[in-house]
Amino acid sequence: MFNALLFMSAAATAVVPAARPEQVTITAAQIQRAGIQTTPALARLPDAGGMDGDAVVLSGTVVPSATAMIVSGTAWGGMVQEVHVATLQAVKAGAPLATLFSQPWMELQRDYVELSARARLAADKLARDESLHADGIIARARLDESRSAAQLAQLAVHQHAQALRSGGMSAAALAALPASQRLSPLLTVRAPAAGTVIEMPLAVGQQAEPGASVAKIVRDGPLWVELQASRQQLAALAVGDRLTVAEGCQVRISAISPLVNGVNQTALVRAAQQERNNCLKLNAFVEARLARARTQTGALAVPTAALARRGAASYVFVRNAQGFEAVPVQPGAAAGELVWVRGALKDGAPVAMRGVAAIKGAWSGLGEPAAEAQVAPAAKGQP
Repeated sequence: MFNALLFMSAAATAVVPAARPEQVTITAAQIQRAGIQTTPALARLPDAGGMDGDAVVLSGTVVPSATAMIVSGTAWGGMVQEVHVATLQAVKAGAPLATLFSQPWMELQRDYVELSARARLAADKLARDESLHADGIIARARLDESRSAAQLAQLAVHQHAQALRSGGMSAAALAALPASQRLSPLLTVRAPAAGTVIEMPLAVGQQAEPGASVAKIVRDGPLWVELQASRQQLAALAVGDRLTVAEGCQVRISAISPLVNGVNQTALVRAAQQERNNCLKLNAFVEARLARARTQTGALAVPTAALARRGAASYVFVRNAQGFEAVPVQPGAAAGELVWVRGALKDGAPVAMRGVAAIKGAWSGLGEPAAEAQVAPAAKGQP
């Protein structure tokens, strides 16, 4: 049984023999009549000048990064009294964006002043109760009640102080407010970070609702380019590849979508700047190019049309004295109209690029080689 299995395994292995070069005999006259043309196999791709003619060209749009977009808003409603910036204006962190006349903002300040006074009274009462308890005049339960009331009062003060700080009130103004009691209905919304204002949805005289967006800002930093790649282009792209958008402006591929759009059969490719410069502008339409390497170790470039298939193997036809030799090759990455191949092929070997179908027909026995056509009349005359 074991021997039988070995025999079957050996037989199965012998079904697919390794591809070997084969001679296809064709005369020069037949080559001329069939319009067969050759071109040399290249160890180095030709220069196309300036931008590489064989580069992968992707189209897309410049967008802000996911962490670059920030929104400045207000938690309190009010009427827009003044707008301090315009769209596309660069701002620094803390710069005023808009001023609102806000009654809720003034009420928040009033509550803070009131709660501060209550917290002081609660703290004074706690100090007295601690002294009385030390003298044994009051019970421990009363002291605990005073301590709890003081803590709750202080907690309410901290809560309102945090709300005022988040609204843009400075620490100095916050500290002086309980004593000065100068309440103001004017709320100034400030930029939380440096960047460029790309949207100001509010105008002077407009009523802003609580939680409304006052401005959208793009932080200063590297931008993204979202590109569309066809299924054929995806095979030549990888995360980490550098793309040239313009002279002196490069981006690096950071992500390639695993999904292909069912409508246009393209996939999203995201590339990011490594450092911010002025070569990219938001919302600009750009073309990015991936320049392929001019050489590949152990491979030669031949025209895509030069490849011929026979079963699972690929061949190119190399011109020799007897016609053409079918040389098995392994196709690799495409390079425009060329493809890198590996096999028993020499640099500069004349490879058929036109009339490949005619050579393959003669190779498959669909046409008579010249040698057989010349021998045929002599064969007929023999008895």
